[in-house]
Amino acid sequence: MLVSFDIDCGYLLSGHRFIARGIADDGLITGENEEPYPGFSFEYELAPGVESGEGAGEGIGPFLVGIEYGADVALPSVPADGGAIAPFVGGPTTRGTRGSWPLPRDARLLKFVLYGLDAGSSWPRETPDGVLTVDLQSSEATFQQIS
Repeated sequence: MLVSFDIDCGYLLSGHRFIARGIADDGLITGENEEPYPGFSFEYELAPGVESGEGAGEGIGPFLVGIEYGADVALPSVPADGGAIAPFVGGPTTRGTRGSWPLPRDARLLKFVLYGLDAGSSWPRETPDGVLTVDLQSSEATFQQIS
C-alpha cells in the first residue's frame, strides 16, 4: 500500500457500510499519450460482506459506489472508471478496488468525492455523500461527510 487508512464512510449503499482502506501502488501505467506514469488503485471493503444472493444476475454494478477522483495538480490522463469486487460469499466484509488511476508525480493531496447508490435504481446519487482526502506527504486520510 502507498497509504493505508481505515475510514468508515457510512452506508453508501443499502445494507453495507463503505470502509475506505487505502491506496495501493499499481506500478507504471500508460495513459492516453502512451507515456508511462505512476498508477494506483483505491481499496475498500463493504461491511457486512455481500451475500451470494444479493443483486443476483446484476453483476457488480449495484455495489460500485460513485467516485470522482482528483488531485491538487493536473492529472496526466483522464481517470478510467474501472473496478472489481471479491466474490459474494458474505462474511464480515467484501473487498473491492477501483482504478487503476493516474498518480501525478508531484501530487500532495488526492481527493475522492463519494456518491452513494440510490436504493431504488442502484445508480449513484446526484449529490455527493462525502469527500475523502488523502495527504500523500503525511500519509493521513480524512473523510468529510456532506449533509
